[in-house]
Amino acid sequence: MKMREVDIEKWNRKDAFRFFFDFEDPYFSITVDIDATGAYLLSKGSDLPFSLVTLHSALKVANSIREFRMRFVGGKLIEFDTVNGSQVVMHEDETFSFCFYDYSEDLGTFINAGLRAQGAVRNSKKLDENPDRYDQIYFSVIPWVSFSSFKNAQRRDESMTVPRIVFGKFREREGRVLLPVAVEVNHAMMDGLHVGRFFERLEDLFKNLK
Repeated sequence: MKMREVDIEKWNRKDAFRFFFDFEDPYFSITVDIDATGAYLLSKGSDLPFSLVTLHSALKVANSIREFRMRFVGGKLIEFDTVNGSQVVMHEDETFSFCFYDYSEDLGTFINAGLRAQGAVRNSKKLDENPDRYDQIYFSVIPWVSFSSFKNAQRRDESMTVPRIVFGKFREREGRVLLPVAVEVNHAMMDGLHVGRFFERLEDLFKNLK
């Protein structure tokens, strides 16, 4: 993984970072119904897993926004060149594991590698193979509920600056497929501007998927 240390004194958000960092609850969450019609049609037309199409799109967008690639680890502000994804995989006994997905810009490469990773996780059933990697975003899927808000479990450790993204149950309305997406981030690391930018770019990407 390639990364670089960022000089906090030269960061334009240094004052906001210091203001929010010591909050007891520095996290904020925004949930939006995203028009995912393009992702749905691509998934159905190409026989691709919808969950991996949406995961790939979200990672592509997150990697385009600097703040989603920044972490505060070991007392240092770090910027990764690329962030990957970790998303839950359900087992037959209704337990789950976290599956690590290496990001590739190519959708086919990403999905093929992702399916292999899922198979390995289902065989091992280990909860988390990569608990100490911060070059990732924590994803989850709640396919049973089309929610309008979401709050993740949090703990104050080195993972506290890793963004959390959750997909809910999609629903169809007037010929469109709406997907609830919750983004929860540490306010010390980014603002509503950056989360809003994520949603705008994600919906644009979904609309242009082919």
